[in-house]
Amino acid sequence: MFHPICHSRSFPVVPICGQLIPGSERLEHAFLRRAALSRPDVSAEDAANLFAAHYGLSGPIAELGSQQDRNYRIDAASGRFVLKICRADYATVELEAQNAALRHVAGKVAVPRVPRVVAAGNGADILFVTVRGEDYQIRLLDYIDGQPLTRRKHLPAVTIAALGALGGRLALTLADFVHPGLSRDLQWDLRNAEPVVSHLLSAVKDVDRKQRISREMDAAMRRLDGLKTDLREQAIHHDITDDNVVSLPNDSGQLIPDGVIDFGDVINGWLVADLAVTCASLLHHADGDPYIILPAIKAFHAVFPLNDAELRALWPLIMARAAVLVASSEQQLALDPDNAYVAGNIGHERLIFDVAVSGAVGIDGDGDFTGCRPIARSGACDHWRPSAAGNRGIQDRGDRTGHAK
Repeated sequence: MFHPICHSRSFPVVPICGQLIPGSERLEHAFLRRAALSRPDVSAEDAANLFAAHYGLSGPIAELGSQQDRNYRIDAASGRFVLKICRADYATVELEAQNAALRHVAGKVAVPRVPRVVAAGNGADILFVTVRGEDYQIRLLDYIDGQPLTRRKHLPAVTIAALGALGGRLALTLADFVHPGLSRDLQWDLRNAEPVVSHLLSAVKDVDRKQRISREMDAAMRRLDGLKTDLREQAIHHDITDDNVVSLPNDSGQLIPDGVIDFGDVINGWLVADLAVTCASLLHHADGDPYIILPAIKAFHAVFPLNDAELRALWPLIMARAAVLVASSEQQLALDPDNAYVAGNIGHERLIFDVAVSGAVGIDGDGDFTGCRPIARSGACDHWRPSAAGNRGIQDRGDRTGHAK
């Protein structure tokens, strides 16, 4: 029997963000504990009861995919909304930061569309509930319409550039956002990529893939040595991906991303990590060509210029993101084999890693790949090996993919 119990206690997790933990054995750290969590055991029927009991909403319900949370959309008479359910392991201040970031962005001009925070019947933005003896925190957001990019095999250059520009605008908008909940110890924080991957590698059963991930992570971390002190930190979204944006078609029918649907990974972190996450997400649309990300890099750089160290760090961070994605999904499927979202994504996450490995290349100060030729003004090629794909700048590439399919 389901009893939606709402109560006022909080479940603190002491954040220790910013430290690069020197070993996977430090399981007391939140990002490693959370990596071992399955999704909340909250069914669609449970969600319907939560919608009705706390928000006065009823209507058809559909589950939306998530790695470690549960999200349910409801089509109610008053509109479409998303119920976000997370485990009590997350500090309430982290969820407060997400809500505050949404409001911060919504209060600016010329920014991406973002969801609106919807208060419960008692006026609270965050509720603490118990379902079958398990404690959770829930929030309600309105649902922003638009087409996703994630299941499209090819994306045209105009769409890729628009995604990069959206990321740049959002990063610029968040540059003056501060909140105590941004100091998080998060599995997805690329400052923590090395210990996270080290810890999760045991879940990777394919021996060859495990060895490749370990080898490429070691190389990426070596390339970051000496750069970290020059990587700027600020509030970043840290998940501007094809999965996390919605788009509207332009006059030619090409999708232009203009909305961001989830702020679950917002954190105080490396600015360039924001772009690295975006670029990594594009690599499974690449048909094996890592240069597909060029329009996104140039567009982000035009909106929010990166410094020399950030340009040099970009590809190692793309590699780190790819490794974290694969290792995290392998771990999550071992914990939660019925997670259709993770099962559906792991194939293209493995592809992201393969393309990232094939395309370890250099970027110069204009955001163009240089294939490790010595003409790179930033000297980034000293850190990266040549690409098997050769040396082609964006100006030679054009848009070979046509409309998104």
